[in-house]
Amino acid sequence: MQHWRAMTDSVIRIAQLSDTHFLEDDADAEGGFAYETAAAFNAVRAEITHRGPLDLVVVTGDIADHGRAAQYRRAAELFATLPAPVNVCPGNHDQHLAFSVGMARPTIGTSRAMEIGNWCFLFVDSNAGVMSPDSSGLPVDPEAYEDRLHRNGALGTQETAWIRSMCATTHADHVFIWLHHPPAAPVGLTEDANYAAEWRELLADLPKVRGLAGGHTHIPMEYEFEGQPVFVCPALKNNFDLTAKTLLPPGYRTYEFSGEGTVSSELRLVEDERWPRQPIGRSVVALLNGEISWEQFDEILARRARQI
Repeated sequence: MQHWRAMTDSVIRIAQLSDTHFLEDDADAEGGFAYETAAAFNAVRAEITHRGPLDLVVVTGDIADHGRAAQYRRAAELFATLPAPVNVCPGNHDQHLAFSVGMARPTIGTSRAMEIGNWCFLFVDSNAGVMSPDSSGLPVDPEAYEDRLHRNGALGTQETAWIRSMCATTHADHVFIWLHHPPAAPVGLTEDANYAAEWRELLADLPKVRGLAGGHTHIPMEYEFEGQPVFVCPALKNNFDLTAKTLLPPGYRTYEFSGEGTVSSELRLVEDERWPRQPIGRSVVALLNGEISWEQFDEILARRARQI
């Protein structure tokens, strides 16, 4: 477990990025709603740098769009330009071995636990429940990448036990959990009752936990789950406002953790003409609300393509 000291006072200041979805240098942004993530990253980095000193930048998964080595090389080059130490955890778009190698850089950490001041920050692998042991017992990705890609979170027994042991072992007064999949986010497309049940049972036994933060949904929000605040970070690839039924600009979150155990977070969206708040169609809204499946959505797109 790493031990750090806050830079200036008892308040710990952290910025969170998520769902960066980096592509190779010569690849174009995908789909009708995808942003150029490198441009979005540069805009976010400029804002983060302007806001002043940080203790840490956290990136909560989906670092690479397809989990490929070249995508992690690009991510590492860009993360190295951030104005604070960086620590990352994986998402469902990441692939375990490529992520582990690609993010193993001098200025980028993949630490599972950090103590800063009287806080312990846990970096949970919310994909752990879909991993399976190889012949040596080492957890590896399922054979079909889609089996990881299409999941909305699963802890499994080993990751659950690890979280319990870290909370019991730390000398910190307060624990905060970073992960890719926020449990029980009110978004139909990402709902998973089994994953929510894992966290419901776990949080009941962890009195030091003060909140959780993730990404995954591409719908920035704050909500409460089992008495804990849950913060969802915007993505760099695309974001959606289901109330206004529009796209949102790329963005990030900032956090302040007090010595008394309180957490405050601000959503930061980069307003720029490159990322207008364009309306989104009924089929996209229906998909995000869980009213239609990905298969049905793809059929709608195929029908429209044939009509053009």
